[in-house]
Amino acid sequence: MKRYTETVVDWMIRQKVINEKEKELYGYALYSVGLLILPLLFAVGIGFILGSIKSGIALVVPFMILRKYSGGYHAKTFSHCAIGSILLLFLCIKFSMQIKCDWKLLFVTVIASVSLIKFSPMDHESRRLDEAEKYRYKKIVIGLVCTLDMLCIILFIQGYHNLIISMCVGIQMTAGVQLPIIIKSMTHNDQKRALNVVWCKKN
Repeated sequence: MKRYTETVVDWMIRQKVINEKEKELYGYALYSVGLLILPLLFAVGIGFILGSIKSGIALVVPFMILRKYSGGYHAKTFSHCAIGSILLLFLCIKFSMQIKCDWKLLFVTVIASVSLIKFSPMDHESRRLDEAEKYRYKKIVIGLVCTLDMLCIILFIQGYHNLIISMCVGIQMTAGVQLPIIIKSMTHNDQKRALNVVWCKKN
């Protein structure tokens, strides 16, 4: 996807819509917009195939809102990203259409919410966040998670159980795409601690 955004930005420079100095800024902006729009299009298409566009939209909207600020795993190529996104959305939408709105769903959603608050934001290698941005994104994630959780409670009281299921799975999916990074980080830290222990014993 990055290659396609760079092509568009290069065309904008040739057409003198933007200048060369703005290339990186507009490239990242187009890349971010693409990451936001594609999941929605995929979710609508998959929802249509499975017979519930509402479930697809209700699931992907919390994911899109949170993902922008929480971060998580990114595929290295656009094709891998697209295939992975379609497969993940298909499984999650299908899953949301088959489960019940009960305490188990809410319990897992609470765990996912706590995980998002604790580990967000996760920056991307193409866009590293400075400390000020990390602090701001953390506050935004906390606000969004609390708002979505409160909305789920209100909808539960109002009896919109199918909508709640999709939203909860969307929150869980956002936390889920952070898991590979969390596991990788924990493994790396364990390896560092092991090396430090070995070094201390030698000295």
